[in-house]
Amino acid sequence: MKKRTPIILVNSLDVERGGITRASIKRANMLSQHNKNVMIITFAYQQYFNKIIQKLYDKNILSKHVKVINFFEEMQLMKKKTKAKKQLVKEKGYTVFPVENRKKEPSYRYYKNGLYIMYKRFNAEGCIKFIDYMDETGKRVRREEYNENGILARTRHMDNTNNKPRFDQYFDTSGNCIFSVYVNPKSDNEGRVVRFIHQPKEFTSLSKCQQEWLESVLQRIKYPVVSSELRKFTPMLANVQHKNIKKIEVIHSSHLQKPFNDNSMIKPAYQSLFKELASNFDYIVFLTNEQKQDVEKVYGANSNFRVIPHSTSIKEERKTKNTLNYNPYLAVTLARLHEVKRLEEAIHAFRLVVDKLPKAQYYIYGNGNSKEELQALIKNLKLQNNVFLKSYTNSPQTTYRNAACSILTSRQEGFAMVITESMAVGTPVISYNIKYGPKDIITDGIDGHLVEDGSRQALAKKIIDVMENEKYRKNLSTNALKVKKTFSEKRYNRNWLELYL
Repeated sequence: MKKRTPIILVNSLDVERGGITRASIKRANMLSQHNKNVMIITFAYQQYFNKIIQKLYDKNILSKHVKVINFFEEMQLMKKKTKAKKQLVKEKGYTVFPVENRKKEPSYRYYKNGLYIMYKRFNAEGCIKFIDYMDETGKRVRREEYNENGILARTRHMDNTNNKPRFDQYFDTSGNCIFSVYVNPKSDNEGRVVRFIHQPKEFTSLSKCQQEWLESVLQRIKYPVVSSELRKFTPMLANVQHKNIKKIEVIHSSHLQKPFNDNSMIKPAYQSLFKELASNFDYIVFLTNEQKQDVEKVYGANSNFRVIPHSTSIKEERKTKNTLNYNPYLAVTLARLHEVKRLEEAIHAFRLVVDKLPKAQYYIYGNGNSKEELQALIKNLKLQNNVFLKSYTNSPQTTYRNAACSILTSRQEGFAMVITESMAVGTPVISYNIKYGPKDIITDGIDGHLVEDGSRQALAKKIIDVMENEKYRKNLSTNALKVKKTFSEKRYNRNWLELYL
């Protein structure tokens, strides 16, 4: 029997992680119980990559039997362990001013002869994190970034019009530039790459350079089974040449464009996948039957299509007799603070909830770039005493258990693990009926609620019903627990093992 090596391609890993990363880690951990050679390959530059991976191991988020390698770390030869280099704050000839409110990561401005020359930030351990260099007008022209050991890893040269990177240099531990990347300062997309190590070579894009590197990694593995978790990796994996490779494409998100409910409006990356590249993959995995059926309506049936939903991994159930151990006037959402999650819909709906139930509260857990807009909306709707933006939580089970219900108002999802995670501890979910996920998981009025997409009034009414009627909420809670059987670990493991091993 061939000994397969499961390999998962993701952009990056982190302790505070989104749905795709969490799903990839979960699968890698499961596979590591059946195969000692499991690998995750990441492609994004992360300044503290080794520190992040070690923290994932230490917190038992990622199995220590799963090996993680990163494109930039491998190219930069940063594997060699070196003692952390600490740099002094003071510099001869400069006047130094500390930056307020930077206690966790001390930062300083450096002046010389009246000119603002440098800005330095240190990490909590006292190692330099980055240095910004200014021109004579105080505009940033260059940033030097250092790894967790205080070794220069990347220099970013800034565009003089919008203060964004337009050219990056990457260095090895000896300070030699190993490759350069041209960056579009308007889109942040990486363009032409020049590599100076091994056999010096120019590439038209970073993805082409990464594909060549990926092939070199896979050539060292006799029987690789590789899954792509993001569409940016689809062409890369499709074009990889290896005589013994098995390729898997995993669809984590909706393939539809706005308004995300018209089956004829398909995102270009998915058109390319289903029209041109599908035959390059041994399996294409969907998370819901609904999405698979929608794709088949357009492109026809494919014997390589599979449906493998996420499983519920919470072991302990909340017993019916303990259903009062929650706040009957609390609703929660765990999500990125991002426009695709449409949290403003939930906040507007909650204004209607508070009008009926003044003591109702809504906690939103997560980080993201929409925080300021959401905070402004909360203030505008006069909900400062009812709606609270909280940071990312590492205790989702406890968070859900404390609430009467959870809310989902996303524009689109691939599956929405937050639904099964909430239901698995007996907390019913009230969700907009979007593509994809809610309809495959929630039975309306039995274990939760599906409401018309965009109907804030309907959303508010169901939240109020759950908060006001303890007996009704108890019935939803009891039925919600059945999600653990529907989306069982056993079935999930069996389905994935059939593809990988």
